[in-house]
Amino acid sequence: MDHRDKYETEMHETIRGLYQGIVEPDAWQRSLAALCRATDSAYGSLVVLDTIHDRFTVNQVVNPVPEAAAAYHRDFEPVDPAHRFTAELNAGDWYVDTRELGGHHAMYRLPFYGEFIRAYGMSSVAGCLVERRPDYDVFLALQRAAGRDSYLPHEVQGIDWAIPHLRQAIALREHAQACLAMSALSATLLDQFAFAVLVLLPDGRLLMGNRQGKDWLRRLLPAAGRTTAWTLSRSFHEMLQAACDPAAPIPARGARARAADGCEASVVVVPLPPQHRLAQDWQQPAALVMVHEVKEVPPLLGSLLRDLYGLTPAEIRLATALAGGTGLPEACARLGIHRETSRSQLKSIFQKTGTGTQARLAHLLTQLGAALVDA
Repeated sequence: MDHRDKYETEMHETIRGLYQGIVEPDAWQRSLAALCRATDSAYGSLVVLDTIHDRFTVNQVVNPVPEAAAAYHRDFEPVDPAHRFTAELNAGDWYVDTRELGGHHAMYRLPFYGEFIRAYGMSSVAGCLVERRPDYDVFLALQRAAGRDSYLPHEVQGIDWAIPHLRQAIALREHAQACLAMSALSATLLDQFAFAVLVLLPDGRLLMGNRQGKDWLRRLLPAAGRTTAWTLSRSFHEMLQAACDPAAPIPARGARARAADGCEASVVVVPLPPQHRLAQDWQQPAALVMVHEVKEVPPLLGSLLRDLYGLTPAEIRLATALAGGTGLPEACARLGIHRETSRSQLKSIFQKTGTGTQARLAHLLTQLGAALVDA
């Protein structure tokens, strides 16, 4: 392999490492080491300057010297002559100490070089402003070992091809980290719901869900060859397909689920609107699935309905029966009241709670019940 082929191979490996470093920090180390070799540098790092608090932090280091870093932050950062020049740089510009400080004879007379640079086995410093943001700057910093010649501008400018890739890799890494943080936050928030929540693609692939939802996914769409103890009053697969029909999605469908031990749940499937973010990312329709299990009503729910909304004892009995997942006909039979009486009581409940529909009332009762359980 001739010199040019070797140079191009290392250049491509360096660029590849920068993009791999979006999710694999060690890859950045390899790329920074390659840039150090290309510039005959003994040390290299990515340095972030917090421009609000005027504070430096080092994120990636090639051949770290911990005692030198500690001494710099403790004693020498305020007298670093580079500070006078870095504020004037534009993205992609280089600071080269021999050029900015008037040659190596002049710079070696400065205390920073006599007491720090030479004391810790270095000879020269160069740095490139990779990115400038409103509240921080990112620099590629390079140092040559003692005994080596000081940097000349054309030597470091020979790696200018890497700076745009490094800038793009930093932006992509920040975006990836933001996405991971948002995903973790979304999962945490979903887990606060007192019922199962799922977002599914038409083929049943899970995009998002809380812990309860993931448990229910195995019941709603069991793996091939497996059975479930739950039976639904309507095919879940058909409900999912109807919600994800790109031509005419069914606004909402529901089914009753019953287990062999008598437990019950309500399953509701609704389409997500075409403009939702997940559809844009996956280029497919998706459905929101909610499963409310019929659970024992918290004993304090009745008192809360009386204190907050002024419901009568009869209205409380009907509301708490509905809160447990019972339908209106079943609630009438259980409470021993006529349908007309239940309608009259339900109308009064709607007015007092400001809900207006059974769906909104059920949502309110679920929220109140969850608050009582959490308390």
